Amino acid sequence: MAYILENVHLLKGQAFIDTSMLVEGQRILSATSNFERYNYMRMDADKYIMTPTHVLFDPNLPVKESFKERKEYYLKNFIMKGSTVVFTTVKIQFERQLEEKLNQAKSHYLDSPIDFVLGVSIPPRLMNPGFIRKCKKLKIPAIFLEIDEMDKLAAMPWGWIKEALFPYNCPIIPVFPENKHKKGRQLQLNAWSDLMKKERVPSVDEDLATPGPVSRSILKKTGIFPEKSNLHSGGELSYNLYNINAETKHRDEHGLFFQSKHLAVTVDKGKVIRAGDEVYYRPGKGENVIIKTPGFFTDNY
Repeated sequence: MAYILENVHLLKGQAFIDTSMLVEGQRILSATSNFERYNYMRMDADKYIMTPTHVLFDPNLPVKESFKERKEYYLKNFIMKGSTVVFTTVKIQFERQLEEKLNQAKSHYLDSPIDFVLGVSIPPRLMNPGFIRKCKKLKIPAIFLEIDEMDKLAAMPWGWIKEALFPYNCPIIPVFPENKHKKGRQLQLNAWSDLMKKERVPSVDEDLATPGPVSRSILKKTGIFPEKSNLHSGGELSYNLYNINAETKHRDEHGLFFQSKHLAVTVDKGKVIRAGDEVYYRPGKGENVIIKTPGFFTDNY
């Protein structure tokens, strides 16, 4: 049944947009300033700030723990924080493992209550044109490269790698040792960024280990945006409503994530999954998000 969400204070990045939305099922049919001539049931959102739901990066999802432990993990780390999508990785040590490990991961997440995006995490020796073409065929939206020493990267065949990535162009994301201190990680990120700019290879030069939602830049490069974490006409109806008060009204979209105590409602694909302290946990509702075109909305490559 269609209805109208009116007086919506939609926060996109740092900008507020006052709008109304005609919605039905899982989709936003239309968004405009008002729907005065429409005779639908109306929901007033004037007391809230609306944002898209958050995408969080987590390479260490619990897959071998009990159902109770997994449920508590998803509730604490995702649903109660307004996240309905997790970006995670599958570790690959040998090229022949690729399809097997991906299928294994998908089976592990069959009871996931939220959607998931799968990237692959590999050692540098697997970064070759043959492996990249397999990733491209399987529509893997990101290749995480486990880097021990930056010096070794200079000798890699970047010209061939760039050619193999085209035209799917999934970005390469650096993974540095966890024991690196903050300053050391930043120096490595800077060196990585310089190398990728020189070689003109699709890549990410941000640290995904930073707390908070995945940035809009990374969402665009991986193609997760605009399908997810985006509220627009024809798009998915997944949003958060935060109470408007002194702690929330001057925040940007990223800053509101850290104000989850003021999160009142989370809707995932048209269904309320959290209202106040009430949570509706639906195991198996999550889907594997297939990315058709990474980087379609970015011109950085």
